[in-house]
Amino acid sequence: MKISLLLLPVLLFSPSLQAIPNSVFGGIANVESPFNGRDLTEPLIAAAAGGVGELPGEWQGEASVPGTRSAYLLARPKVFGQEALLVRGLWRKEKLEEIQITFNDAGSYFGYFSEEAPENLSARAKVDFLREKMALRQQEFAELHEKSYQSIREQLEQRGTGRTREIRFGKSRSIRAEVEQFEWDGVTARLFHGKDRLVRVSLSSSESLPETWMDREVAELDSRAYSNWLRDRVEKKENGDLLLSELAVVPQGYRPYCGLNTLVMSGRYLGLHLDEDWLACAGQFQNTGSAAGSQMLSLYNSVASEAGLKMKRLNRFDTAMVKRSLREGLPVIVWRRWARERDQLHSSITRQVASGAEADWGPIEPSALPTEKAPLHASVIVGFNDEREEFLFLESWAGVETPRRMLVRELDSTAYLTFCFQK
Repeated sequence: MKISLLLLPVLLFSPSLQAIPNSVFGGIANVESPFNGRDLTEPLIAAAAGGVGELPGEWQGEASVPGTRSAYLLARPKVFGQEALLVRGLWRKEKLEEIQITFNDAGSYFGYFSEEAPENLSARAKVDFLREKMALRQQEFAELHEKSYQSIREQLEQRGTGRTREIRFGKSRSIRAEVEQFEWDGVTARLFHGKDRLVRVSLSSSESLPETWMDREVAELDSRAYSNWLRDRVEKKENGDLLLSELAVVPQGYRPYCGLNTLVMSGRYLGLHLDEDWLACAGQFQNTGSAAGSQMLSLYNSVASEAGLKMKRLNRFDTAMVKRSLREGLPVIVWRRWARERDQLHSSITRQVASGAEADWGPIEPSALPTEKAPLHASVIVGFNDEREEFLFLESWAGVETPRRMLVRELDSTAYLTFCFQK
């Protein structure tokens, strides 16, 4: 099943692109670093081969699978002859397990499509103008993408010893990656090539190589142990909040990725080393600056399956089912209608409760809630408070790492799809 939109129907203009708060992921492009443009190929290869804990430059931590630490380099060095968009490291007990280098990514290139047509054009002419602009950007990206892929592949072939292997990474069909694998001097390089979307190299020691997205230590848990692992991480606060406090934000940046990033946030909490860029490839995003035409619903089912879970999708909000999921340590994703005024009230009430002040929502007038014409958005529900009749939720927005509050009856009125992970 395809969806026609997820956040904003960007291509043909709609509500302001500033309607929903956002920020560019990491701001790496604006960081002044002595490693910008410097060739770090050999240091990164050596680090991957030896599993050393320290790497050159300044690194920014990010949401990680429990038991591991993930961070990205605040610089854009050259690796294998090309400037890297993102260099990410994964550590376990301070031992480096993997380095990922992303060279080409459609999500970063297209962002939200925000081109504006001249005002003197007719409605039809504006549509044609925008389509022509988008077609030119797609052609430019396709050429850059192919050049990047061929260059990186050639570099890896020159270093590799023996025959290049083709492997399948991941169990679930929709998120499985067909990967080219190269080996030399105790290092394994895996080339992820998402057609017209992504070029990425993973470097790691050849001693232990994962074959699925599930963390290797979590994968060793049997069904009962996994259930206990999830349930034991549910925290009950003195103020009555029941909370999945370890679930962390993965910022979507200026991209139409709220449905992807909330899925990644949930997936990492469940033990999956997923990221939104690969999910955009697997979900067949169309390089239009929009989520239109993507296979989002299939992704949700596959991520649940990869974690050994089921996905229950409801065309409404079921308070009892959502609470049962949270008690079991399972996050819930909702697709809902969004309004700035309600969003500001959620933040205000959350601050008041945190300060110990009396926080009263007051009456909810139907006119105060977002209508069917409002922007569509995805959020992760991470807790609830029965006494206050509230749910706690997180967004995929940088700078909003604290769970905020929303009334049960507001979610009941504004959520149009609910995704519950189930055992």
